[in-house]
Amino acid sequence: MTVELLINFAVQFLGTGAAFFLAYRSFQKRRIQLGAEPTLPQYFSRRSAYWIGIASYCLLMAVLYWLLTWQWLPLEPLVTLIVENLRSGEWVNLLNGLDGNTIIPLIGAGLFLFFIAWESRFNPLLILRDSIHDAFAIPTKAVEVYNALITSRLSAVDDTLKAQIANRLLVSSIDPGDFEKSSATVEYKWAHNCLLFDQIHDYANQSSFRRLFNEPSLKWGEICISYNAMSEKVAVWKEAEPHYTKTVKLLKELDHLTGLLCRLLASLVVFGSASENEIWATVKQLGGNVHEARLKHTYKYILLFTAATAIGIMLGREISVSLHNAFLFPDQPLAHFDYTTLRWVAYAILIYVLPIALVFVFRTLAFRHQREQSDRYYGFYMAMMIMGFIVSTSASALILELTYYKDHFRFLESFIEHMRWGILPALMCGFVAYRMDTPVSESEALGKLIMAAVLRFIGWGLVAVIIMLYATGDMTIQEANLRFTLVGTAFFVVGLLGASASFKTARLED
Repeated sequence: MTVELLINFAVQFLGTGAAFFLAYRSFQKRRIQLGAEPTLPQYFSRRSAYWIGIASYCLLMAVLYWLLTWQWLPLEPLVTLIVENLRSGEWVNLLNGLDGNTIIPLIGAGLFLFFIAWESRFNPLLILRDSIHDAFAIPTKAVEVYNALITSRLSAVDDTLKAQIANRLLVSSIDPGDFEKSSATVEYKWAHNCLLFDQIHDYANQSSFRRLFNEPSLKWGEICISYNAMSEKVAVWKEAEPHYTKTVKLLKELDHLTGLLCRLLASLVVFGSASENEIWATVKQLGGNVHEARLKHTYKYILLFTAATAIGIMLGREISVSLHNAFLFPDQPLAHFDYTTLRWVAYAILIYVLPIALVFVFRTLAFRHQREQSDRYYGFYMAMMIMGFIVSTSASALILELTYYKDHFRFLESFIEHMRWGILPALMCGFVAYRMDTPVSESEALGKLIMAAVLRFIGWGLVAVIIMLYATGDMTIQEANLRFTLVGTAFFVVGLLGASASFKTARLED
């Protein structure tokens, strides 16, 4: 091994180590906003998930740096030039030898290390870092737990826990009936805070959670001081005459304390739970309304919808062609499976599966930030229908117009002309969003599930026939065979998509 090669390897190793270290520091810098308080992400994830996530990001950055400086923009010419001129002592030749092949790789390596450490929303590497955070449920689970705790109904808490909370108070400031009062009252808000503090107190007695209570950003000391002071304030408020200004001020202070308590408890629950079921069992015990439509393995559903679309195109077109050749126009037979089918599959995936995949994305974002729990979110369903219409119509306009009329393409005119092709995808997006909130129980009988899928297939197939007859109404007599094939294929594609819209969720056992 030559000296140049050895030094080049050492430079590569040091640079890769720097990339790994900067990625490690960057991964820990992202602050998560719960309520009004930012907190480091490591306190909102289980230990194993957090360290797997941080190892994945650091290794990825190190590998990218190595590939950049070894293959794509190698530093070897610069290292060789420097070593050779250091040996000979000819510094002038070193400066003269600096050109694009030696300077650009150095600039590229420096910029890459800079981007790893640069905290900016315009930094593409930070977007990748945040994606890895989310892929390992950092901080998705903490936000979900926080929202469930902040909106919990204490009437769901058992009587034993209520009695335990009342007995631990230094100042008697809570009554059994406070747990059932309106959530906008001082009594209820204080009962809510007492419940949260009692649960946190149980974690405080365990040594494994000591570092969370010592973390300044989680404000355990401030919580204890505020909690003890609030107990006396509520007791005095209950004994005094009603006063509007004092009540409003007390409500604001209680809301602030609730936010701090929920934030700390969310980190404790997520950090200390061995599994997701354990997380939601704790939330449920505290009266949290656990959203029953937390989908698992969403990529499997995307693959299912893709397969349903492809099978629907192939099956629908072949059956339609067979019926066309046998009964309708036997003297004008259509060709069976050919390259046209593959084009239809690609087109259908873009106008059906792409907007459905976006429904999953928007649903995750929406439920991550929503605060009020509900069984149905009709505003969200309407929004998904509009999104599906825009995406599918745009895809249809771009594909068909650029394929056949690329020399005279005007997007707005094409969009208006192809609006009819966005109706079915829009309806399907709304239906998929609705079905996500109508989960299927794992104990459901197989026969019942099959029957429901068959009914959805027939129902959505008939809807597709009606809408496609409208959409293809302007086709000429010479295009009648194409119209029949389109309508028949749509029956199977949309019917199979409707039948596939069945979701299982992470339900908790009572």
